[in-house]
Amino acid sequence: MEDSTFGPTGANADLECQIYVAAPSRDRLMERLAAVLNVSLGPDRSLSYGCVEVKWEHNDYEGTGTGADAEFLDWHSLLVCQPRRDASATAVVSDTATVLEAVREAGYRAVPVCGYEDLLQKPDTEPRRTRRVAGSTFPTGA
Repeated sequence: MEDSTFGPTGANADLECQIYVAAPSRDRLMERLAAVLNVSLGPDRSLSYGCVEVKWEHNDYEGTGTGADAEFLDWHSLLVCQPRRDASATAVVSDTATVLEAVREAGYRAVPVCGYEDLLQKPDTEPRRTRRVAGSTFPTGA
């Protein structure tokens, strides 16, 4: 799915979101996510939903968790949601929130990390406290 309309370049560069997922298998995670979202997987096992492209990556922080506050750092899977370059910020937040909820509906624990993570929470849930790890802000707890 190498589409030049997605990626970190341009006005939407700050709208990329990473979702840490407690999932040991890329293939199973992506298949379940595609099924919940009712979209097809691309040949590279990525998918597009609305104005975001979702790609699986190995979590490079895996094995560096330092207790319950950073438990998600030990999770194997990382979903990177890259916005379409011409998408509005509102559409990106909405579509990323839908992807996050689909991951959870598929039965996985998931924690978003991005500049707008508070907007991704359901209105009836408490926002997660954050802490600094290696120069990034991460939500505490999972």
